Amino acid sequence: MAGREGDVMRVFVAGGSGALGRRLVPQLAARGHQVTATTTSTAKLELLRGLGADAVVLDGLDAAAVGEKVAMARPDVIVNQMTGLSEAHAGKLNPRKAERYFAATNRLRTGGIDNLLAAAEAAEASHVVAQSHASFNGVRDGGWVKTEADPLEVVEGTRAISHLEDAVVAAGGAALRYGVLRAGRHR
Repeated sequence: MAGREGDVMRVFVAGGSGALGRRLVPQLAARGHQVTATTTSTAKLELLRGLGADAVVLDGLDAAAVGEKVAMARPDVIVNQMTGLSEAHAGKLNPRKAERYFAATNRLRTGGIDNLLAAAEAAEASHVVAQSHASFNGVRDGGWVKTEADPLEVVEGTRAISHLEDAVVAAGGAALRYGVLRAGRHR
């Protein structure tokens, strides 16, 4: 059975050239998994190949292309790391216009994840793991510490996150909530 410890799996990493994808891809490859990783930029194909992946250019919002690339990869597992947070996609962050900065990522958290889930089902991928986000505040009622059962404060970004989490979990997958991540060295 694919997925047991020590088994080689075919893993499709959507968003493989991003901040987290480029750390995940070499770890998967080092463990012997066959990795297909995506990027939106032809300039990053060699980067992905250097990390040990079969590299493909993919627009996560193009349902037909997502279906085609996933079908070609025949993955056991799909890992969604797609965001639109690079300066090329989002511009520079302006805290006063955060909704503009996160617009591309929110489209990927809704339409993009729907495309990946449809492709996963068609390709009979057994597992889907998706990047979510947890640094948005919970509703301002009750105590400071929140649990998974506490609702998030409703803004455009949390609607997109809720859609992603609900869709992935309904499909039998897992959504991993990341907090604030900082670049640089970690101790």
